[in-house]
Amino acid sequence: NPFIGEKNAYAPCRVYRDQKRTNCEYGEMNTANWSWETQDKLPSGATLVPVILSSDKTNLTSFSGDKQAYPVYLGIGVTKHEIRRQPSAHAMLLIGYIPVSKLECFSAKRQSVEGYQLFHECIRTILKPLVDAGKNGIRINCADGFVRMVYPIVAAYVADYPEQCLVAVCKENACPKCTVSPKQRGDPVHSVLRDPEKTIRTLAQQSRGEHPAEFVNESLRPINPFWKDLPHCNIFACITPDILHQLHKGVFKDHLVSWASEAVLGGEGEVDRRFRAMTHHPTLRHFKKGISLTSQWTGTEHKNMEKVFLGVLANATDPRVIRAARGVLDFIYYAHFEVHTEESLAQLDAAWVAFHENKKIFEELDIRKHFNISKLHNIKHYLDSIRELGSAAGFNTEATERLHIDLAKVGYRATNKKAYIKQMTVWLRRREAVDRFGLYLQWIMPGYAAKEASRLDGGGEDEEEEEGDGDSDGDNEDDDEEDKRRSQTFTRSYRVAKKPALPRVTVQSIVNDFGAKDFLRHLSSFLQDHSIASLVQPSDASTFPVYHRLQLSLPAIREVSTSSIKDTIIASKAERGRVTTHGIKRGKPGRFSTVLVRVRDGDPSKGPIDGLRVAQVRLIFRLPEHHGLFDEPLLYVHWFKPLGTFDKILGMSQTSFSSQNHRQRASIITASQLFSSCHLIPYFGRTINPGWGTDSVIDLAPTFYLNPYLRHFDFYYFRYLPDRHVFWNRPRHIVARQQHLALLQSARYPRS
Repeated sequence: NPFIGEKNAYAPCRVYRDQKRTNCEYGEMNTANWSWETQDKLPSGATLVPVILSSDKTNLTSFSGDKQAYPVYLGIGVTKHEIRRQPSAHAMLLIGYIPVSKLECFSAKRQSVEGYQLFHECIRTILKPLVDAGKNGIRINCADGFVRMVYPIVAAYVADYPEQCLVAVCKENACPKCTVSPKQRGDPVHSVLRDPEKTIRTLAQQSRGEHPAEFVNESLRPINPFWKDLPHCNIFACITPDILHQLHKGVFKDHLVSWASEAVLGGEGEVDRRFRAMTHHPTLRHFKKGISLTSQWTGTEHKNMEKVFLGVLANATDPRVIRAARGVLDFIYYAHFEVHTEESLAQLDAAWVAFHENKKIFEELDIRKHFNISKLHNIKHYLDSIRELGSAAGFNTEATERLHIDLAKVGYRATNKKAYIKQMTVWLRRREAVDRFGLYLQWIMPGYAAKEASRLDGGGEDEEEEEGDGDSDGDNEDDDEEDKRRSQTFTRSYRVAKKPALPRVTVQSIVNDFGAKDFLRHLSSFLQDHSIASLVQPSDASTFPVYHRLQLSLPAIREVSTSSIKDTIIASKAERGRVTTHGIKRGKPGRFSTVLVRVRDGDPSKGPIDGLRVAQVRLIFRLPEHHGLFDEPLLYVHWFKPLGTFDKILGMSQTSFSSQNHRQRASIITASQLFSSCHLIPYFGRTINPGWGTDSVIDLAPTFYLNPYLRHFDFYYFRYLPDRHVFWNRPRHIVARQQHLALLQSARYPRS
């Protein structure tokens, strides 16, 4: 595929953030340690191509039946991980199906072991061509037009925990990467990593009936592994972090949520009430019924819970519970970074340490008796895996599970359900041929656009939709004119609809329906401050074009995303319920987003968020020409107090509405002053006020916390950068020690 191949990276490289080479980047696989180490083992002029494997059993039937498929996927590490995660890019290929059999020909005692061996024999057959190619190389015409002597080496295996243990030939009470004792998995201990050669030797001794002690001590299974003949392959180092199952569904949902909810004063009922009363944001799902009654969760729901969970716990439980929860949440968000540095890895490790330093509170509260949990131990290896293989976000099983839709379930629906695996392979082979021919036409005829088969089947980028605010604001998005203006100071672009939702809104409606009490006074001040000449002075008889939303385009941050982030700001009035020809249309409460505004240039010595102030947008409008010429959209905002008080336990800044002479402090600002939208978590106190609801809490709560977990963008600006600022302002001897450790790490790979 030439569209992907032109972005491939065929050689290891080092990227540093400073001239002293103390702050190294770890992003794509070619920037990580494994690529450098393995390249040194190959002949001069060889091109290393890391091979990424993944396998996972999936159900083909939804509500009845036991039809299953066991697909095996393959990708290469020279392709950027952002592309590998896109199903439409076809960068991860289906290379085979492992037979799914109950093996009834064996006794019940032997079925599991024979099933494990069947898996290894199938993978060995599939990967047989890689043995000779990895030893001697193979000439390949690459997508960029060059011919290279390629050495494909298995570098990563993406799988969930049971599959990891199956690949590593160990039992599921053991770690697939190290030899930690099952009784020590909950402790922050450093164990010896598994050795492939030693493991193969132990398995051979066991097969000869010698019964070595290592076989039992390392919790091995009597299997002939597929990876023993693969060149330069350390299968235990190939096991990659699994953010979806280990963090989102594992440590967070299966453990932390239940432990912390039990530790809250009022238990699950109090937690549910706080979730129901949480403030709105377009990117945040609102849990209308709380979380305790939901029996089946998806990854999207876990992520939405994580966004507000620390704020839900605030002031309702022991501070050590909050510190432990903060450690877990910080670890999850740092693990999601697309690009890491030694600085961010230090914060990742600090989050892991913070959890272990505070976890004893759950034992003191009789919530837990031990922490010998495999997923708690597995996250210990994230730091080393990122340094060896690159960002953990590039190996998330969420991407490979998405492939099950196109490469297993859709194919199954195309069969007659009899001998379906054979029919699926034929159907998929034909579809791949169509896709390849479509790519050829796009390459030979620029501008050609072929319909993708996945679109015909209704497949999208994601099966699950995150719940937004659900408003239909009337702005004609289809007729959007790219009305973009670039802020010269903050490099953010904005966009509004070509036609306003409400073309002629009276001042009375602005005051009563949008809550802009002093609209005319502040508009006059704005015109005077910006020296705007007005043919007709604004008055009670004036009307204004009003928009329901404005979309910001936040700049790309390498740690978060390589593309800009869409950020929607809403200011829509409440709608009353009414009877229509189609039935009763329910009323809607007003939606008024909270935003961060750049009120002045920040002082770097005071931190990365200095100069920002929180405001609530009450009105988005344009200035009519007869009132003055001004090109940008304007926003009427209610101000909050400056972000002064910082809660060290939560790691969040506090704020509240600002008033002057018993009136809400307000003003009119331009769209170019906006930094981003933000989310405010109410200060619930020890127990929530029963009169608070999600639509009224923004007006009733006395204080709010600025939420750093809303998006990875917010986490970068409001957690990572402030923590980084605090670190570099520590005593010099602590900073010097951290730099010395980084230099020792970079000394292993002095090239650039």
